Amino acid sequence: MDLNIIVDAPRVRTSDDFLIRDVPGTSGRLDVICRILVSAYRTVPELSPTIQVDAIFEGPPNPPLRLQVTNVNPRDFPESELECALILKGLLYRYRSQSVSQDPHWPQFTITPQDFEQTLEDVIQDRNQILYLVETGQPLEQVKLGLDEPIVVILGDDQGLSSAHEKKVRTKAVQEISIGTRSLLGSQVISLFLLELFRRKETQ
Repeated sequence: MDLNIIVDAPRVRTSDDFLIRDVPGTSGRLDVICRILVSAYRTVPELSPTIQVDAIFEGPPNPPLRLQVTNVNPRDFPESELECALILKGLLYRYRSQSVSQDPHWPQFTITPQDFEQTLEDVIQDRNQILYLVETGQPLEQVKLGLDEPIVVILGDDQGLSSAHEKKVRTKAVQEISIGTRSLLGSQVISLFLLELFRRKETQ
């Protein structure tokens, strides 16, 4: 299975000038992205090597930036959102001061200048399993998925997709999927989605 998760993060700052002691209040909610990353790579370690996460930062001062995380060994991945925030702060500093897109200590993380629409086009290409995770979608348990084919999952931050990006996503052949009837954090949505994928994989 090949799983790509795209996260719209329109408020996340594109600079390292946020405070580690107050990541939620000074980074444009980079903490949301950090929690999603921990959920993506720590919830089901068996699936982690198959997962790529792309998060698009569009906050000031130098948007847009595409964060790509891939080729992860879950045993080496940070266990907390604070550890992730420290890695991303260092990566953003290197990018701003040295125009370097990778940290040699964390080669799984890469930053490049790219917007949401271009990332979407790059990722989906000719893939036919494109899922938009949204509360109004079809319940996941009713959706058939080909686990041997690539899957693309799209979700927003704590405020959902921006209206412009949601309009763009809906021009594609997407299935709108709901993880539950209650409002959940993005990290919880990813954890529940991965647990369901793993359950199906184990019962094939």
